[in-house]
Order: sequence, then structure tokens, then C-alpha cells
Amino acid sequence: MEPPHSFVRETSTCAVHHRDYLNRDDDHALCGVAFENPTPLDEPADDVAICPDCAARLAEYHARWWRHRALAAEAELEELRTKYLSDEAHRPAPAADAPATDVPTADDEKEPASLLDHARRELLALCRQCDEAIPYWRLKTAMQKFSDTLSTDQRVLLAQEIGADGSLIRWCTTEIVNLGRQVTNSPVQEESEAMWDAWTHDAYQTPKKTKWRLGRSRSQDAS
Repeated sequence: MEPPHSFVRETSTCAVHHRDYLNRDDDHALCGVAFENPTPLDEPADDVAICPDCAARLAEYHARWWRHRALAAEAELEELRTKYLSDEAHRPAPAADAPATDVPTADDEKEPASLLDHARRELLALCRQCDEAIPYWRLKTAMQKFSDTLSTDQRVLLAQEIGADGSLIRWCTTEIVNLGRQVTNSPVQEESEAMWDAWTHDAYQTPKKTKWRLGRSRSQDAS
């Protein structure tokens, strides 16, 4: 954006002047000459000479115009800043962030009632130490440490509680997936995917065509 210009041709002298931008006087040129028979111009041609005295005062006009724009912008900015501070003062304080619900906190956990609950508590403690992904080696180490605290009879009882899941590691992997997380580099998951691929391959494999031999039976030929 540039300062606006307005040109006037004085018919009596054929000279082209700038209007008096500084005093906002339509009867005088920027150089101070009084108009007698002015003719407004939209834009003078390139070969038309502009009054040199008017051109000499353009710098003063431009400086005043830009200063006015700067003061207006500063006033607008101050008004917005005041409004923002007022809105912030009346805005209620934000509520504290609630803890994540995918993994229960230690305070929310109940006292384990079974060996499987003990294993679940150890598993949740491990999940809180990791991000979205739990490395398989950390899962195996934690569960091995938990298993070492059990007696032989307790391990048998734990296996009965696990049931169809087969093993403690496989049960833990299922629990982690149910929490919306995953186990990285898990041979349990790779084994499941391999079994699924093998099943789908066998299920959707095109059956082989059986060759049928057409003709009379031997008993008919013998007769």
C-alpha cells in the first residue's frame, strides 16, 4: 500500500500539480499555488511533467501519511491487547488433566485376589513404565521375575487360571493388546500371524481337479 495521490491540471498554465495533501485544501496545490481553473486527472501520462515544487514536498506528505498509519495500527493493537487481557481475567481456570484411563494407576488397583491378579498388577506396572509399545524382552524379564517368586504349586495354580491362553507370556500379550498397546518383536505374535497365514492359504487354496475315466466297465466288456 502506498500513499494516495491526486493530480490536478491548471488550465491557465497547463501545469500538473499535486493536491494539497498536507492542508487538505482543494483550492491549492501542494506547492501552494492557488487554482484558478483546475481539471482533476486520474493519472498523468508518463511524458507529462509534474510541478517540481509539488514533487519536492511529497516526502513530507509521505512521512506524515505513514506516521498516521503507524499510530492507527498501534492504537488498534493496544485495544486488542486490552481486550485479550480482560477476557483472560474473566476466563475460568482450566481443569486439571485427568490421568490416562487405558492403564489404571497404582492407586486405582485393588488388592490382588488371585495369582492372575498378581500377574496383572505386575503387567500394569510395566505398562506404566513404557510408552505405547512394550519391548518383548522387558515383558519376558518382568514375568520371569514374577514367576521366580512363586512356588511349584502356585505355578500350577496360575497355569490353571490362565487356561486357554496357554502360557503366561501369551496371556500378557493379549492383555496388552486389550489395553490398546502392542508388544514389539514378539515371537508370540509372529507365531499367531504365521498360523493365520497358513490357515488362510489352506482354506482358500484351489482344489485339484479329479480325472474321471469315461467308458464301459470291465464287467460289461467281459460279457
